[in-house]
Amino acid sequence: MLNYTPEILPFLFSLAFTLGLGVVAAGRKTPAATTFFWLMGSLSVWTLCYILELSSVTAQGKFFWVVAKYFGAAAAPVLWFLFSLHATSREAWLTRPVRLALGGWVALTLLVVWTNSAHHLMWTWVALEPGQPELQAGHGLFFWAYAAAIYGFILASVVLFTHFYRTAQPLFRRQGLLLTLGGFAPLAGRMSEDVLGLDLLPRVDEVIFFFLVSAILFALALFRYNALRMVPIAHHLVIHNIRAGIIVLDPAGRIVDLNPFARELFGLAEDNIIGAQAQKIMADLMQPPTSPGFEEELTLLREGTTSYFSVQRSPIQSAQGRLNGHALVLFDVTARRVAERQLEQLAQTDALTGLTNRRQFLHLAEAEVLAAQQQTRPFAVLMLDIDHFKNINDTFGHPVGDEVLRQVAEACRVNLRPTDVLARYGGEEFVALLPQACLDDACVAAERLRQAVESLTVQSAGHTISVTLSVGVAVSGGSGASLLTAYLAQADAALYASKTQGRNRVTVATELVTSHAV
Repeated sequence: MLNYTPEILPFLFSLAFTLGLGVVAAGRKTPAATTFFWLMGSLSVWTLCYILELSSVTAQGKFFWVVAKYFGAAAAPVLWFLFSLHATSREAWLTRPVRLALGGWVALTLLVVWTNSAHHLMWTWVALEPGQPELQAGHGLFFWAYAAAIYGFILASVVLFTHFYRTAQPLFRRQGLLLTLGGFAPLAGRMSEDVLGLDLLPRVDEVIFFFLVSAILFALALFRYNALRMVPIAHHLVIHNIRAGIIVLDPAGRIVDLNPFARELFGLAEDNIIGAQAQKIMADLMQPPTSPGFEEELTLLREGTTSYFSVQRSPIQSAQGRLNGHALVLFDVTARRVAERQLEQLAQTDALTGLTNRRQFLHLAEAEVLAAQQQTRPFAVLMLDIDHFKNINDTFGHPVGDEVLRQVAEACRVNLRPTDVLARYGGEEFVALLPQACLDDACVAAERLRQAVESLTVQSAGHTISVTLSVGVAVSGGSGASLLTAYLAQADAALYASKTQGRNRVTVATELVTSHAV
């Protein structure tokens, strides 16, 4: 039997509000919105059953609704905590054991409430006192455990919301403040009564009403500031966990903030970096930007490993257009840079022998010839050709011919100076440029190459293949102007002379040889 009592008015308002918030949240398809929907549902059940308890006129009727309200009261604190995890992007905490523990707590609470008459762990006694709208009861051991759990869940949510407020960017501070206040409201309400003796709603349980205050604050954070769509609370987590360095500077070049990846990148300690002059710590990054969004590449050597970073600088301006500082963002482009260098190397290298290819040789040799002429220093060009290479291919096959090319290339490479440029010129022909080499130096080097190749023995299918090399040498006089092609032509003519005079020899280009070859 139910009877109207004025004490239900604030709870009717609370019920209407929580139901309305639940309906609004139902249209948002995010984990935080879904959890908020179920939280509003549990608070609505709690509130409705409490209204019916206050309206009942018999002790039996009131006790029925006291038990029934735990369908909402058992789940609400857990859902409160779950909402704080989703709202602050802490879903990773919800491991399977944690979910089982939370669900088990709700089930245990309902079980203890329903079976209280058998053990009296929730209430030791219940009675209806005249003039009191609530059913009076003595509290058992589990009741205090349940009350402690409520305080624990609410306190945990306050800690999470407070941490978000402290770490959130200014754009999201309002949401963080509202969520923090909303999480603290039930705790503050209960403390005001238990510690300060303030009873805002005499004769009734005002905790439910403080849950309404929290729901209103949560609603403002979620819907007024569009938190469920913008997901701003994940913003600080992205900044802290992204694998890119983010550094914020004030107009004076002092470090205002930087994320953990940037600290790790430069090996900076947290206690002495904020407020420090970035110019002293990261000198390579402090070159003035040429334009907003300007990008450059930074090379860092860390623990013997070279890493490459793309650096983007962006000005930070106020609403009035005043410069408030700069943001530097560093992206690791090591993999891309290594790939580019590999492609560049492939474009400059002969795939079979690993030597410089003809195109790259001409590029390097032209630069060296120009420098030699400007500084009046000598250089030499050697043209080398494997004797009877066609016979090797025809007799033993192209795979053996390829192996001969590789071994000849290696023998020549190890017998030249590091400053010399050796390249595969085409087919079985090689070319070498010897900077600062006079005629005697060039002849000695050419003979050394010829002997190194002559001593090679290539094994194939039980056969020993002997290889010889013909060489043509052209040497500049150390002065005068001439094109690279002229020296290549002289060396080629000398090589032709070596071939016609019996092979396996070195011939030096002369005007007579060159004219005869032409």
